[in-house]
Formats: sequence, C-alpha cells, structure tokens
Amino acid sequence: MSRALQAGPWLRLARTQWAPLAALAVLALVSAVLAVTVPAATAAGYDRGASAAVGADADLRVTGKSHGTDAAVAVPDEVVLESNGLSWQQLLPGSLREVTGPPEASVAATGQMFMEGDFERPRLMGFDWDPGAWKRVRLVAGRPPVNKPPASDVPAAGQEVEVLVAQQYAQAMGYRPGDRATLRDPDARGPLYVRISGLFAPTDPRDPYWASRPGLLKAMRKIISPDGAEGDVGTALMDARGYTVLTHGADRTFTFTWRFPFRAAAFDNARAHAVRGDLDAYRTAVQGQAGPFSCTAVTALDGRLHGFDVRLRTARSILGTALAGLAAVAAGVLLLATGLLGERIRPVLGTMRARGASLRTLTGYACGLSALAVVPAAALGYAAGRLLDAGPPQSRSIVVVAGLVAVVLAVSAAPALRERGGGLGSARGGDLTAARSSPRRLVLDVLLVAVAVAGVVVLRRRGGASGADPLVAAVPVLLGAALGMLVLRAYPHLLRAAAPALRRGRGAVLFVGLARASRQTMIGSLPLVVLLLAAAVAGFSATVDTTLRDGQVRASYSTIGGDARLESAALDPGAVAKARAVHGVTAAVPARVVEGATGPGDQTPITVVGVDLAAYRAAFPHVPGVPGAPNGQLVSPEADRILKTGSRTVTLTSSLAGPIRVEPTGTIKEFPSVAPGSAFVIVPYKALDSMQRPSEIFIGGDRVDGAALGRVLAASSPKETTSSLQLRSEVLHDMTDVPTIDLVHRTFRDAALIAGGYGLLAVLFVLVVGARARARTVAHLRVLGLDRRRSRVLALVEIAPVLLCAVAAGWVLGLFLPEITGPVVDLRPYTSGYAATGHTPGAAALLALLAALLLAAAAALAVDRAFDRSALGDVLRTGD
Repeated sequence: MSRALQAGPWLRLARTQWAPLAALAVLALVSAVLAVTVPAATAAGYDRGASAAVGADADLRVTGKSHGTDAAVAVPDEVVLESNGLSWQQLLPGSLREVTGPPEASVAATGQMFMEGDFERPRLMGFDWDPGAWKRVRLVAGRPPVNKPPASDVPAAGQEVEVLVAQQYAQAMGYRPGDRATLRDPDARGPLYVRISGLFAPTDPRDPYWASRPGLLKAMRKIISPDGAEGDVGTALMDARGYTVLTHGADRTFTFTWRFPFRAAAFDNARAHAVRGDLDAYRTAVQGQAGPFSCTAVTALDGRLHGFDVRLRTARSILGTALAGLAAVAAGVLLLATGLLGERIRPVLGTMRARGASLRTLTGYACGLSALAVVPAAALGYAAGRLLDAGPPQSRSIVVVAGLVAVVLAVSAAPALRERGGGLGSARGGDLTAARSSPRRLVLDVLLVAVAVAGVVVLRRRGGASGADPLVAAVPVLLGAALGMLVLRAYPHLLRAAAPALRRGRGAVLFVGLARASRQTMIGSLPLVVLLLAAAVAGFSATVDTTLRDGQVRASYSTIGGDARLESAALDPGAVAKARAVHGVTAAVPARVVEGATGPGDQTPITVVGVDLAAYRAAFPHVPGVPGAPNGQLVSPEADRILKTGSRTVTLTSSLAGPIRVEPTGTIKEFPSVAPGSAFVIVPYKALDSMQRPSEIFIGGDRVDGAALGRVLAASSPKETTSSLQLRSEVLHDMTDVPTIDLVHRTFRDAALIAGGYGLLAVLFVLVVGARARARTVAHLRVLGLDRRRSRVLALVEIAPVLLCAVAAGWVLGLFLPEITGPVVDLRPYTSGYAATGHTPGAAALLALLAALLLAAAAALAVDRAFDRSALGDVLRTGD
C-alpha cells in the first residue's frame, strides 16, 4: 500500500510533465547516438587514411647481392631461395607480420646488357629468376626453355641461355619464338647469347603480383645515360637452370630479393603507428643476421607513413576543435531542456516543501523524473549507435554518454536545492535589465576569461605539435563560453538602450516584445550561450572548410601555372598556335627554361625563365605569388644572394642561350615549373632570342581537351626527347582524393548541420516554454485592439534579441577562431605544402546562415500559431 502511495505522485508528476520529459528523452537519445557514431566514423576515416597512405604497391624488401659462382653456392636452387624467405619472415615483428603477405623471392642479374643490332633506340635486356612468376603465366607460343647444366670445361663466352619473354614485349620489339640475340655483357669476357624459346602471358593480368614487376610484361623506356639518352629495357624470365648457366664462368652481379607485400586493407591507424616503430627494429635485425652475403631491408613505407602522420595530426587538431564545440552545444541543449523541466516542476516542489517534504525527498523526485527520461533514452541511443556500425567502437563514447547522463541528473537536483527556504517561492520572475551581478558571478566571469586567454597563449606557443591534445579542443569551447558570458553582461545594456526609443513609438508591439525578452531568468538566458556556441561551430567549420578548398585550388594553380602545361626540351615554334586552336583553350603563353646559367664571379647555377610576364599575369590571374614588374624581370631571393644585383645590371652566361642581361625590378619567391627554394630569374621571352623554340606552354581554359593537347605535344616534340602534359585538374584530384581530406570535409559539413539543428532546438525550447505566457500577454493586448498580424510580430520581436546577439557573436568568433588558434589550423599537409590563408566562409555558408535565421523566425511563427486560441477567456484563465 505504501509503495502505491509513493508511486502515485511520481505517475501524476510524469503525466503532467510528459511533453518536457519526451523532449529530454529525444535529446538524450540523439546525443547518445551522435556520441557513438561520430567518434566511430572519425576513427574509421583515420583507418581509411592509413590504408590509402600505404597504397597497393607498398612492400618491404630484403635484398642482398652476390657475384658469379658465390651466388650459385649461396643459393643453388629454389628450395634454398624459398627457405631464406621463410627465415626473413620469422624475423618480422608482430605488427609487420600482421600486415604483410608471404615472401616473394626473385633473383635478378644486374648490370646493363645491350643488344647488338641497329635499332631506333638502344635495347637492353635483364634476366629474372622468379618462381612466383612461373606459377602465374601461361605459354602462348613456342616451348619452355631447356637449359642444360654447364660443363666445367665450356668457356663462359660460348654459353647460350634460353628464356621466355612476354607476348606484349615481343610484339612491341618484333620478336618471335626461336629468335636469338647477342648481348654485350660487361661482367664477362665475351658476349652473352640468348635464345627466346617461347612467349608467355600472365594468367590474370589484374593480379597484384604484376604491379611490382612491370618490366616482365612490357618494354620500359628508361634513361640509360647521364646525358638523358633513352633506351628500351625489357626483362626475360629464366628458370633455375638458366640462373645456373648465368652464374657459371662470369663475375656477374645478382640481386636477391625477398619481397613482402603490404596488405593495405589490414592497415589501420593503430597498426600504422606500430609499424613505424617496428620497421627500424627489423632493419637492424636483418643487418645483424649472419649469412653468405649481407642483406638490407628497404621500403618506401617510412615516407608514406610520415606523411600520413602529419595529415593525421592536422586532422585531429582541427576536427577535435569542431567536435568539442559540437559536444558543448549538445551538452548545452541537454542542460537547457533539463533546466526548463526544473522550472516547470519548481511550483510542485515548492508546494511539497511547504507541506514538510525534506530536501532529500525533493531531490529524489527531481532526479528520478529526469532519470526516467534520460537513462533509458541514453542506453537506447548507445545501442542504436553501435547497431549503425559507423566504425570501430570507441571507449570514450561510453564516457561521454555516462557523463551527459550524470550532468543531467546533477542539474536536475538544482530546483530541489533551491527550496531550502521552505517552498512557495518558485514563482519569482527575473528581469535581466534590472538584475545586478553578484560578486561571485563577477569572479567566475573573470576567471573564465582568464583561463580562455591563458589557453590561447599556451596553444600558440606549443603550435602544431599539440596534435590531439585536449587543450586544442578545450580552448575554442572556453573562448565560446567566455564570449557568451560577456554577451550576457552586455545583453541587458543593449535592451535598456533600446527601450527609450521603443517607448516613443506609436505601436506597443516592439516595446512589449522587448520587455518580454528582458524578463528572462538565467535558465531563459542559457539559450544565448547555446546559440553562440552553435554559431561558432558552424562558422569555424564553414571557414576552415572553404579555406581548405580554396587553398587546394590555389596550390594546384601554383603547381601547374595554369589549367595545363606542356613540357619538352624543345617544342615546335608552331605549338603555341596549335595549342590555342584546341577546344576549350582560352590562353596559351610560351616560356623557355634555361638551366645552369652562371653569373660573374660565382659559378653557382641559376635557372633562367623566359616568359612574357604581363601576358602571363593577364592570362592566369589565379596563379598566386607572381608579382608584376615594369620591365618583366624578377629575381628569386636565392638568386639575388648569388648575384647581389641591387639596382645594377648583371649578365648571365649560358652555353645554351648565350649572354643574358638581367636587371630585375622586383623579387619572386616561386614560379610554376621551377623547384621551390631554387635560384632563378625571370626575363622577357624575347630576351632569349637565340632560342626560338619554347620548352613550356602554359594553357588556360575551362574543360580543356587533354587528349587533344596530348596530340599537339606529341606532334610538336622531337621523338628523342622526353615530354609531358600536366593537367591542373589531375593535380587537384590527387590532392583532394585522399580519405583524410574527405573525412575533414564531411566532418565539417556534419558538424555545421548538427550544430545548426541543436541551435534550432534551443530556439524551439524557448518558444514553447514561453508560449503560454506570451498567449496571455497577447490575449490582454487583443482586448486593447491588437490584431493577429501584429501578434505574430510580437513573437518575432521576443526571440530576435537573443537570436541575433548570440548568432552574430558566435559567427564572428567562428570566423576568427582559425586566426586565434594560429598554427593549430595548419592546412599545408593537405595543400602540398602551400600555405592556405584568407579565412573567410563561402557564399554557401552565408546563405545557410541566412536560411537558419529565417527558419528560426518561421519556428517562432509556427509556435505562436500553435498556441494561439480564439477564445480569449480560456487563455486568460490559464495558470489561475
């Protein structure tokens, strides 16, 4: 019986407050889902970034070299070759063993062996003994090689080795089964005779095994001499007996390789960190291993993981700032809903206290009522977040959800603790314009501002090394809270300043609306802080996201120098006209690059760039860092230190272009196609009169036909020179098509939207809670002649001061946060080292801000319409 009596007040209280309880439960549910899915999705993005940084072609190679018969003794057959690979695999640390595949052993005869014959370009052939390749090929013509064991009395110069070559290589070079070739072997006393016994094709050309062995499948054009001459290099596939033939009677060098392919899919953020530390340990273990010849472990993964680590630190810094602000907004809205629920039940608690209820009993009712809504909703939200499987579950999600529940329950106890005086005092109102600040609040405000400023100072001193330090995330939230306190202090003064002007107005709507806006308790003023933080998160996200996108575009222009660039040692003079005729091309500016020029008294090489500077600047205004010059001559700081030009004319000498007069009238730090930090000068294109053929053409235009430009380049370049076509769109794609960057963009977008959603919820709470009181005010005014249209204006005026002050202050803070945090928001890892500056939001963000304000105004009108009653008597008796 006693239990039923005790349960009665609980049920009655829950039934009467079902609306705020439902709102609190929904907020707790949504916040718990976000607390689980957002960190999980972020961690999944980091894992994708680690996997992409590794790449499909990454591997760890153990390599060693041996010569002639020593190689045959050290590795006589396939069994020994494979067993050595297993030995190297056993030395792998645990983290490397988890992310690498089985060893792939191969032996290559090193040294350049030229084919004898008359060819368009020199031809070279290499030899690989690759047991794994033999398992992945099929014979398409001829027969397998038949190599007999060499006799000890047969001279090395008279041996012939039979090999297989790829069908694609044979078709390109014109070979057929049975063809013979003679190679000049620098490591033997005579030539090497080769017979192509058959042609092979890969069983599965898409097998990742061939990605690291392109030379086995096709001819590779490579530079074969220091002067830049090119040759066609092919690789023949030999068997174990062919290897034995090559090791006999010659001092040839053989490179033994045991390749461990990295499985990119097995990489995640945690494993990438562990692998970086274990690579050095494995190198040391390989070098210390005793064997017939010394070996070393090599990999390109160090540089890739270092680049990923830099990008990861940047992402954690800037995303941590946005996500911490979002968490603060979510917590603020939850506290707002809890505070408003407390305001609703304060009269009930006051009555219970007046009737003799203890503070413990009141606290139990207040906390129990909130727990009834929050605890099941938080548990359900956590479970729903795990079921959504946004990424690997994060332990901190449990801490965040539990912390939110604990804070809500703690705030729920506040209304009960305020009834120490005996109750029936809950109906006190508040007037922000008349309230005086207590010394305790003044001290707290000063302390909050001091902590925020100190955090900024420490943050800027530590710089980008802060990484994922909680200080990075806490400082923007502290700044938002400090600014919110300052705005709350300035808010009453703004209202008092506006009141006299409104009193002199003819209508009462503005004055009454402003009066109602000023009559708010601290719970009623909490939406201002929440809205400020939400606007700051949205402004910061929009600003950094736009800066990153613009920085990547500017970096692509800085790299290419236009929308495309044609490069060759010497282009046809008519190539410029041909390029201008390509569909989509709007500008084509030729340039000539001369390297190795020297000044008087200093033989340090200087690069000379001949280009019409005025025409270039007019055609490509988006290329950053290219200043103008009256005479079209500029000098880099490095070249200026060498030449010491000052105001005098300097003559550069070059074997390619003759004397070049340089009289620079300005400095330039970088120019497209010139290596950053190098010494170079820019002179007019006509200054290189002796060289009528451009080496570069900068192309401008929208949707340039890359294939047509490639045909122009091929027709305008000498066949014996190397040429290239670079498109800005491809460079920009390489910079943006990175999982970490996609994560940053997506997180900023979601943070802005979620923060905006929470801000609108805060507005709705304020509107709904004050709806009945506003309805009574409107009812009284309607008796005096207020029509419906002006009653709608009253709803807008009442919410407008809080909305505009909070959003304006928060948006300005969000715009300045990148500048305030300084080196923490360093986007250079995502822009190929180019400094992204100019922190301004895009037009889309400004339109979204305007749309959010209009949506808040529409919500005010909708709530006012929903609580509007035609029967004035019903409204006037509400609350009596």
